Amino acid sequence: MGRKRAIICFETEERFESVTDAANAIGAAWPLVSSALKRHGACRGFHFYYADEVKPDDSVFDRKVYKNSRPIICLETNERFESQAKAAKAVGVPREAIYAALRGHIATKVLHFYYADEPKPDEEFFRNRSWTRVRCKETGVVYESIAQAARETGVSKSNIQAAAKRHGTAKGLHFYYADEPEPDDLLPSKRGIRVRCVETGVVYKTITQAAKETGASQAGIRGAASGMAGGYRWEYVDD
Repeated sequence: MGRKRAIICFETEERFESVTDAANAIGAAWPLVSSALKRHGACRGFHFYYADEVKPDDSVFDRKVYKNSRPIICLETNERFESQAKAAKAVGVPREAIYAALRGHIATKVLHFYYADEPKPDEEFFRNRSWTRVRCKETGVVYESIAQAARETGVSKSNIQAAAKRHGTAKGLHFYYADEPEPDDLLPSKRGIRVRCVETGVVYKTITQAAKETGASQAGIRGAASGMAGGYRWEYVDD
């Protein structure tokens, strides 16, 4: 077996240590990438050249194949783009950002993309919600993950995820994704936020009541569950 030669993707400038690595990255069989290298054609809309050679001019590649790169669709807008380059131009990001979004199932400028020749994936395909940054409207606190928000507020991960997805509440708190603007259609809370003073064990039906009876500020209680406010520790209470 001959030695492995590193190759570079012409479109993204990403370096791969072997044809196999490149094939795995774009979800193609390695013989297809190898064939694209030999014929200066495309594989899944990407062109490759050997890293130990001078970067070729764009005209070297099979332009017919190049123009027929895989169309993609934006999940949020349902807009179809005939190439990653056109999507990048429309969104105002480098083409590499669109490639990274497709490859990693992540967002670029709060937009997600998938290949038009594949079934429309479920929203959960794009990001692991348990690791998505969320913000609590009432406290203004940004949590680096839903798991962290659950630990620090006492609200279950599933309830936070549901609240963020439907713009509703969980334990009387509104959550939304921190990398998106605050939704203007947040559903009103159906009840006050119940909190417990850890030291006394007293449960208050609302933060307003807790603040009135203990002297702690409402903002302090909202920001302190599970923390300190007014000399007391606080925690949210489930029904």
